[in-house]
Amino acid sequence: MHRLLQILFGVKPAPWTQGGDWRLEWLALPKHEWMLLLLLAILASTWGVLWLYKREGRNLSLPVRVGLTSLRMIILLGIVAMLVEPVLVFSKKEMVPSNLLVLTDNSESMELKDAYVDDAQAKKFVSALNLPGGLNELRDRTRRSLAEHLLDTGLKEKLEAGGDRVVKVRGFTSLLVDDTNSSAKPQATSQPSAATQPLAVSQTSKLDRSATAIGASIRQAISEYRGQPLAGILLISDGQSNTGELPVKAAELAAGEGIPIVALASGTPEGPRNAKLTKIEVSPVVFVRDPNPLRVIIESKGLANSQATLVVEKRRDGGPWEEISHQPITLQEAGQVQTVGLEFKEDRPAKLEFRARITDVGPELTQDDNVGTAEVRVIRQKIRVLFIAGSTFPEVEFIRNTLLRDTGLSASTWLQTADNDYVQPGNPSIRRLPATQEELNDYDCIVMYDPDPSLWPQEYNQMLTDFVAKAGGGLIYIAGERMTKQLFDRQEDPALGWLSMLPVVSEPGLYRTEVSVKLSSREPWKLDITPEGKADSIFQFSDKPDENDRILASMPGMFWHYPVTRAKPGATVLARHGDPRMRNEHGPHVLLATQLVGPGRTFFVGFDSTYRWRYLDEQYFDGFWARMIDRAGRSKQLGGRYPYTLSTDRSTYKPGSQVTLTAHFDNPSDRDTGLDSLHGEVEVADQPTIPLTLSPRPGDPSTFDVTFPVNNPGLHFVRVWTGDQDLKQVVRAATLQMPVELPNLEYEHPGIDLVTLQSVAKTAHGGVFDLSQADQIADAFKIKRVARVLEDRQEIWNAPILFGTVLLALFCEWVLRKRFRLV
Repeated sequence: MHRLLQILFGVKPAPWTQGGDWRLEWLALPKHEWMLLLLLAILASTWGVLWLYKREGRNLSLPVRVGLTSLRMIILLGIVAMLVEPVLVFSKKEMVPSNLLVLTDNSESMELKDAYVDDAQAKKFVSALNLPGGLNELRDRTRRSLAEHLLDTGLKEKLEAGGDRVVKVRGFTSLLVDDTNSSAKPQATSQPSAATQPLAVSQTSKLDRSATAIGASIRQAISEYRGQPLAGILLISDGQSNTGELPVKAAELAAGEGIPIVALASGTPEGPRNAKLTKIEVSPVVFVRDPNPLRVIIESKGLANSQATLVVEKRRDGGPWEEISHQPITLQEAGQVQTVGLEFKEDRPAKLEFRARITDVGPELTQDDNVGTAEVRVIRQKIRVLFIAGSTFPEVEFIRNTLLRDTGLSASTWLQTADNDYVQPGNPSIRRLPATQEELNDYDCIVMYDPDPSLWPQEYNQMLTDFVAKAGGGLIYIAGERMTKQLFDRQEDPALGWLSMLPVVSEPGLYRTEVSVKLSSREPWKLDITPEGKADSIFQFSDKPDENDRILASMPGMFWHYPVTRAKPGATVLARHGDPRMRNEHGPHVLLATQLVGPGRTFFVGFDSTYRWRYLDEQYFDGFWARMIDRAGRSKQLGGRYPYTLSTDRSTYKPGSQVTLTAHFDNPSDRDTGLDSLHGEVEVADQPTIPLTLSPRPGDPSTFDVTFPVNNPGLHFVRVWTGDQDLKQVVRAATLQMPVELPNLEYEHPGIDLVTLQSVAKTAHGGVFDLSQADQIADAFKIKRVARVLEDRQEIWNAPILFGTVLLALFCEWVLRKRFRLV
């Protein structure tokens, strides 16, 4: 039949059409509603031609008129046949493999590692995946790696069904990704045009893995492979779709196209679990026999309210490790910073190493970050002291002598009124005052008795300020009868700016007259030691409280004192005047006070007769000054660090979060009882500075905190200092860096979202499987080979048979018309 058609119409069909079917189609055939009009037009034309021949050829017989009419209609119908463009369609039906799309999630959440807490379930996964490394390999592989391993070790081959399907693996993030590992590409016969084909990200370009669009990727895949037989879509994902079209909407499209979607869930509902020992916070230098705090900072993820054990070990000078703490802990929710504290003390100098370990956590991402170490140098206390005296006085002589006798001090002294050839006592002895900031910072504490600033360089004002407020040094000012009143009367002088660091305020007109002071000085008056003073170490003359109270009560009184107005806010008053006449509207005159100034500490001693305590016992006098100098200079010798540690309640924040900033005094005695606030600020990029005021936490006076919002992403720099708000340009602040990051949608909910996967599969008439059910996935796809009809279309409007028929009919009609004399 094909040969006959070739002869009749002059066509050459493709060889593969042999044995197939054929049919005739009319490309320009009118629509059904116009077919009746065409038939009527043909009938009308036939009647019209017949009527014309009847009128024109009255003498012709009926058979002749019918014959002429038929020839004319053959001509007209031949022309009509050519105008409707007849086409011969040769077709053949064959069975071809269907396409199966495997969409693998390449987003960041698929790079997470799950802990697989349920050992029984984990063993099923290991068996199904055939992992040679067992549970360890399962927990060490990412979700994506496990899915790829599953495909490469048999699943892909099963999906191909012995060649009945063509498996095409495509990755996706926020859109579909080209994958050169596909077993086949879309066939050229059905490729979408360049104008309509959806864009895909080249695998060679840098992928944005920060978002997952399951819905958009399914829709894009269906659109890109439209026109090709699809057996279905295998979606490999953790179900976390955080951008683009809702997955269930795309599943509805797939259902409408008859494309089933089967989901392979990679991951666990709990998501990754991990405990991390962030660091060990401890001072790098400590003194012998001092109680020292040590804090272990822990963060955890996916382990909220889980139990674990914290083990802390110590070794001395490279010796064996010894356990010093073994305690159970309850891990906090993700993002929260957890602190576990303990205390240690050493009796001799040594190099200490601390090692902390988190154990008994159970399965987690890694145990490499469960260990932290820190080194501490234990030294003998030998504070470097510079004693500056404005003039000679019994108090000066006795203080200088006790400093030089104390083996725990390295003291240099300077008498301002001495002759040039006078050898200044000291260990070491000095020939001049420190002339630079570096030289001054070699000392830990400066003790000044009634100094005369006119006898030192002008830059000493700034040097003293930086020594305390930035280097963390100690400053003890002892009032005297010669210069103190002059200094405080000129305290507005910029050259005396260092006076502002003292813990007292002296305002003209608010204290007793000089006559009143001299009247009070005729007889000795006891110090009125405050409760804060009795608790302070400088007034601890005995380990027994009753004995210490007896010693304090028996101390010889003082005569002269310098009356100041009041103590500064935040300062701690240790002693006041015992004479009821020596008072003002703020209470009894302050004789001894202290305060923190940045990382340093200052003392004000408003009297000059502590040498009389030697009459009771020389050890009382020596111990009082040794403990005061220790209190003032300790911070500087330990590196100038603040006595408190800054921390936040979380390691990172998102814009719009509330931050709780904490300043914790490691040693409660370092916190002045009069300190009712700490000042600070937060800086970020070009945004305005956020001022902060930290207040004592109720029930915990050694901890100050404040809560504030953060609205802008970026690294936030926190600065906190002691002293007035105005001191922020003067003091060295304690600092902390705090990252505020835009939310990572991939890590917001790290567990698998089975609800999303189930809704997609149910809508698209598929199913959901986990890694242990991999052998059931191939059977979930019912379509294998599909029927395909191949067609070869041959146009025959210009076929010789049509032209020949029309020409022959024209010739025959002309001959007959000639024969019967109609032309």
